Amino acid sequence: MEIHLHINGQKIGPLSIYEVSERLRSGKINADCMAWIKGMEEWKPLRDCDPFRKSIEVTLADASHETIIITEEERETIDQTYMAEKSQGPKPWIRLWARVIDFPILIFPGLIFLRAYLGEEKLNAYMGPEALQNLLEQNQVSQPSIITLLTITSAICLSWIITETLILSFFSTTLGKWILNTEISDAKGKKIGPKSALFRSFNVCFRGCGLIIFPFVFICPIISYFSLTKRNTTSWDNTQQTKVNHGDLSVFRIMGAILMILITQNIFGLLFSSLESPVNASP
Repeated sequence: MEIHLHINGQKIGPLSIYEVSERLRSGKINADCMAWIKGMEEWKPLRDCDPFRKSIEVTLADASHETIIITEEERETIDQTYMAEKSQGPKPWIRLWARVIDFPILIFPGLIFLRAYLGEEKLNAYMGPEALQNLLEQNQVSQPSIITLLTITSAICLSWIITETLILSFFSTTLGKWILNTEISDAKGKKIGPKSALFRSFNVCFRGCGLIIFPFVFICPIISYFSLTKRNTTSWDNTQQTKVNHGDLSVFRIMGAILMILITQNIFGLLFSSLESPVNASP
């Protein structure tokens, strides 16, 4: 969610809801500060904007330090709410490990297609252990054609996007996210629909991983990391007005994540098994 503020004649933004809340709490701005959020027709005071209407931040900003009186119970409620908001901050490493678990599952249908289309031998030569071995040993091998490279990239990306869209549409989470107690919702905390899931999955693949094309597959995640840590949201969640909700991580969930990483990474072994070399019998 992009929020723009009008302070001392200057327009500041875009800011995340967390950044605006922090400014309200610290007294840098008050509830009468004019704001504009994507989708609004005109600028309005923060107190009249949906995300802050009847919020604790606005209540505290309206009250002066001399007049505010709260009970211990109210103070505990405020502290719990504040800590809950803090816990929903960016957790890039949790997202990374969830993606590590999910990636082999999401591209598995694409690998099945490529195995049928290219054949096991070519698939292994282009993407499997044989390709890595040739690279390390600097063996001179025939390179795939442009058409083949486009086919491989398209199959992997389409498999990722379609599979993740279906899973998010039904469950609002994926296997990796579920194990790490994370789910996706819309701005109101409700389940996202197929359209939002589709656009989000496409943007994750495109903006977050550069369509798995070198060197963008390394550059895009770095850019996304800094965007997430700075704004508390990614460009695709900001565009689709979706939220990533993190729950508490128990020891069992962490152990389950480690185990699932080992299991899902072995999915590649099902398709990239080394071909047996024919044995030539001596006369």
